[in-house]
Amino acid sequence: MVTVEFEPTFERWQAAARALLSDGIRPADVEWRERPDAPPAPRASKFFRVPPRFLELARQAATASDPTRWGALYDVLWRIVNERRDLLDERGDPAVRRLHGLAAQGRREAEQAERQEVLRLQAEGGGAAAFVPADADLATLAKAAKQCRGCPLYRDATQTVFGRGPADARVVLVGEQPGDQEDRRDAPFVGPAGEVLDRALRDVGIDRDAIYVTNAVKHFKFVLRGKRRIHQTPRLSEIVACRPWVEAELARLTPETLVCLGATAARALLGDDFRLMRARGRVFSTRWAPQTLATLHPSAVLRGEDAAAQERLYGMLVEDLRLAAGAAR
Repeated sequence: MVTVEFEPTFERWQAAARALLSDGIRPADVEWRERPDAPPAPRASKFFRVPPRFLELARQAATASDPTRWGALYDVLWRIVNERRDLLDERGDPAVRRLHGLAAQGRREAEQAERQEVLRLQAEGGGAAAFVPADADLATLAKAAKQCRGCPLYRDATQTVFGRGPADARVVLVGEQPGDQEDRRDAPFVGPAGEVLDRALRDVGIDRDAIYVTNAVKHFKFVLRGKRRIHQTPRLSEIVACRPWVEAELARLTPETLVCLGATAARALLGDDFRLMRARGRVFSTRWAPQTLATLHPSAVLRGEDAAAQERLYGMLVEDLRLAAGAAR
């Protein structure tokens, strides 16, 4: 019997499971023991490719509170690698049913914890509220934001990425969060999505140097896949925790026109019930600006399935930004 002590996270379990597979150790011969201070598993001597669907289910199952989940995950993984790569297609298989049940439990528990965290943050005014200085100008806010610990995202991000632009900007654009390039370069919208945005702004006659650009969430949220940092959409609790920063920016700027780029920015400033695709293309008044609208995030253009879809999405973005340009004149 092999006893595996590991920090109870999916990533640490995954590393330990790879090492066990490399050594040919069967599930029945493994005892999984959670230990928060356990060192990482040794590097596996072999590489194993598994279906992405298994990884998705395993990540969800790993968040369940059932202490037997790790053994159940390794049992399915062993069989996928050594017996049937298409094992997940056998929904009647007891181990596969167990995996789906654990994944569903993990999702339910995560949703419940998320609701509780949102309620707590709303009662306290947001996790970042304690870090936002009162009556500060934009430069002071930006400096203070570098020290923000209002949510866990600061732990993995390189730095806080605050808004950029003139303090007297009449137009403010709010996106979702910094991406990989923004996190490295400490500026919003300087990566691939920023290139799309710059092109769209030029097409509608908006001078980027004359507007203020920021994000609803100030730290880059990602998951590591090899050496790549893959964007992850912020949870509602993370949006609520970070909201005091963008609210403070808007309070100092008092723009005439506010554009929410994407669903996350819209949820942060216009409410969780706001539906982007229903409301895009309309200009309305909010407490943030007399002329407010929401449109696609530029990254949505990049995710178009083909050139035709990307061109259609880009046209929607330009159409909405043209409304913003007209409202700002």
